[in-house]
Amino acid sequence: MGTVGALLVKRVSRGSRGIQRDFREVQGVMIEQYKGYEIKVYWSSIEKGYIFCVFSKDGEGIMESVPYFYEENAVLGAREFIDRLLERKGD
Repeated sequence: MGTVGALLVKRVSRGSRGIQRDFREVQGVMIEQYKGYEIKVYWSSIEKGYIFCVFSKDGEGIMESVPYFYEENAVLGAREFIDRLLERKGD
């Protein structure tokens, strides 16, 4: 993914099923910091679903997901991926 423009950045707080999140919405891209990694979730009109990308602390792309029907599920999928990644690094 390219650089995300900062002009349309707004802070929003959304909750789903009791989960409170704080993230930035930039031109349709949701950006969240989680355990030192950056999660970006966006709508893919090609894939017809929400895709997540996980980036390292250095900005290197680590993972791009398959499409999810709901953006909340994409965020949860990204968090689960990061949790598994950290578990493997801890071994």
